[in-house]
Amino acid sequence: MCSPKSGFVEVRLESRLEQSVAQALELDPRVRAYRAQPYTLDLLTGERLAAQPASKKSTVSYTPDFEAEVGELVVAIEVKPRAFLKRHAELFERVRVVLRRQGVRFLVVSEESFPGHYLRNIALLMPYLSQASQALEGWAAPLQRRSPEELSGPVAEVLEGLEPANYHVAAGVLLGVIQFDLVQHLFEQMDFILAPAFGALNAFEVIRYE
Repeated sequence: MCSPKSGFVEVRLESRLEQSVAQALELDPRVRAYRAQPYTLDLLTGERLAAQPASKKSTVSYTPDFEAEVGELVVAIEVKPRAFLKRHAELFERVRVVLRRQGVRFLVVSEESFPGHYLRNIALLMPYLSQASQALEGWAAPLQRRSPEELSGPVAEVLEGLEPANYHVAAGVLLGVIQFDLVQHLFEQMDFILAPAFGALNAFEVIRYE
């Protein structure tokens, strides 16, 4: 996946769920930076290794799927389908204890971490950010010239005269000009209610890092 937040470098991911989490990290305004598979943790010594140990007999190791800088927090993230959470619960608790000693929070994320249509919506919005980032300001400009009252209402009314409508909506949402409920409504259906966002991107703050 191409990561705008990491300077448009390619981030290697191992599953569709990991891709969804990476997209959520990209769009979450609280996340300053993130890395995939940042290190391997020796659970016996707490040492961070640059690579998996050659012999697994001498060490018990764990590699986080992501490490994210969230405000002043450093968060290690494990991505795991819900069906496998109970099976790995003991390992995850051990990892949590080791990382806590290092001042790092540990978070396990599954598909249940994302309510409603959120994952579908960010999957549709990400290409606008990763492939057309230079065009976003131009598409959002007509919306920025409108008053808050003009940005409130059914999408067809707010975007009257603007085509293609999906380009303007995507740009407006990604740049914090307008917003809609990303959990309750599907971007592709274009039948939702818009509201002014006043520069805020809190609609993308879905993952709980506490």
